[in-house]
Amino acid sequence: MHQSLASPSPRRSFLQRLAAGSAAFLASGSVAGAAAPSHAAVVAPDDPLFARIRGKHRQVFDVTSPNDGWGPVFALTWLESTKEALGVPDSDITAVIVMRHFAMPLALSSDVWAKYHVGEMINVSDPKTKATAVRNVFHDNIPMHPGLTYQQLAANPSVVLLACNKALTVLSGMAGQRIGVSAEQAKREWTAGLIRGISPVASGVYGVHRAQQAGCTYCNGG
Repeated sequence: MHQSLASPSPRRSFLQRLAAGSAAFLASGSVAGAAAPSHAAVVAPDDPLFARIRGKHRQVFDVTSPNDGWGPVFALTWLESTKEALGVPDSDITAVIVMRHFAMPLALSSDVWAKYHVGEMINVSDPKTKATAVRNVFHDNIPMHPGLTYQQLAANPSVVLLACNKALTVLSGMAGQRIGVSAEQAKREWTAGLIRGISPVASGVYGVHRAQQAGCTYCNGG
């Protein structure tokens, strides 16, 4: 049987180990919601991910924890309510969702969750079994949006979905060590296991920063 991270609190032990092994990762903390520049800010042509940000209304959602899958809901609510309140078309609005820190694994396929015990790592249970999740329970279970998947969300032209590569590197390495897989192999498999349409970005804090440079206002997505 797979051994838990520690007793009595696997979550606490994991956080302690991560702090000791990757202080820089944890030191990233939260990003201040400083005023964003004008939406007319120039986006570097070699940054195609951020060149996808379009329209007058732009907001970045900084998602740092699983939060029962509610991170993308804030973005969807903003999209829907902004269009309703202002009567603007889809082409005039963009939501950027950055999954970083312990929210990064939400961007992974269920195969990766099963092999690397992701549910145990980030303390997520499966609502169907009430046991530790061995699948990505959020991918097709976005609150208030039954039937909508992350893949479908990422295909929306008004949405840019990003995953923190720094978190992917650190977490995959730790998960690989626990099951006897090299850090290099684990990172390859986690990268290959990103849900279609979700793009890796150098780091989550970089993604939030670039989105704000491209004219996005800031929202803490949980």
